[in-house]
Amino acid sequence: MSQQFRSVVRGVGKYVPENEVTNVELSKTIDTSDAWISERSGIRARRIAPRGMTTSFLAVEASKKALDDAGVSAKEIDLVIAATLSPDYFFPGIGSLLQHKLGMNPVGAFDIRQQCSGFVHGLAMADAFIRSGQARKILFCCAEIQTTIMDMTTRGRNMAVLFGDGAASIVLEGIPIASDAERPRADNTVRGVIDNITGGDGGGAENLVMRAPGTSSPDFINAADIEEGRRWPHMDGQTVFKNAIMRMTEVAETLLTRNGLKPADVSLMVPHQANLRISEMVRDKLGLPPEKVFNNIHKYGNTTAATVPLCLAEAVEEGRLKQGDLLLTVAFGAGFTWGANLVRW
Repeated sequence: MSQQFRSVVRGVGKYVPENEVTNVELSKTIDTSDAWISERSGIRARRIAPRGMTTSFLAVEASKKALDDAGVSAKEIDLVIAATLSPDYFFPGIGSLLQHKLGMNPVGAFDIRQQCSGFVHGLAMADAFIRSGQARKILFCCAEIQTTIMDMTTRGRNMAVLFGDGAASIVLEGIPIASDAERPRADNTVRGVIDNITGGDGGGAENLVMRAPGTSSPDFINAADIEEGRRWPHMDGQTVFKNAIMRMTEVAETLLTRNGLKPADVSLMVPHQANLRISEMVRDKLGLPPEKVFNNIHKYGNTTAATVPLCLAEAVEEGRLKQGDLLLTVAFGAGFTWGANLVRW
């Protein structure tokens, strides 16, 4: 029988741009108000990267902190996974840039395009690499600079007010399993990733989309795409809102049930930070008290792939996520995509 491994989170780190823009400040350039934004989303501020700062820069800074927290050198990493919808270039992705800028060995490095579900899908992939023995130490980074792809005018305010920039990384290590008793399960205290679920339905793609650049445009991108607004993201807010609540609740319940757990058994749930009302409705449907759910959307807005690991980093800093805790992460995003992870921290 081949050697088996469990995936343990060894370190976590975050980085956000210094420039904080409050709703009040945003209302000076967009016809909106603090009350209008906060009542609809729970957001009061977001970080905005300065012009010229790249997504890979955020990724590097967050990854340095995660590596330091894990006590692992960049040379020890044997796989890099990056999640972003806002890379430095259309291609290549930021995974290879991250590998180079951190001075790693020439290891595998790839990007995933799962948007707001980037963390839950990426963690499931990293766990699969470790379980199969194909990687022993993985750097997984989620980073976004998406304020540059938003229409930051009154015309685009329905989306522009929701998003911010930031990055967070985790380091995962594969620990050999000598017996079934050393495998992370819901009914023991062994550290590691216990279970994952990922899902997707392309029927919802047009409800949350940025159409250009892309091959849906005959010229990839042209003047008409820019003039008619196809280079800006589009969202059918009500459809996304309803589907996010339904899918996040459904996937969380399915993951818990198949592991013989009730919501009350969870130490902490970290939902994707799209909208505080979504997080609160999912919490309510699962019957979790407020102290068992971590949110920081009021400070950063929706940082897409980076929201969940940003929450994890801050939950650790605040002592709300401790070694041995049972963690549930859940997310929903464009695609439509969704997923959840169950982890013994």
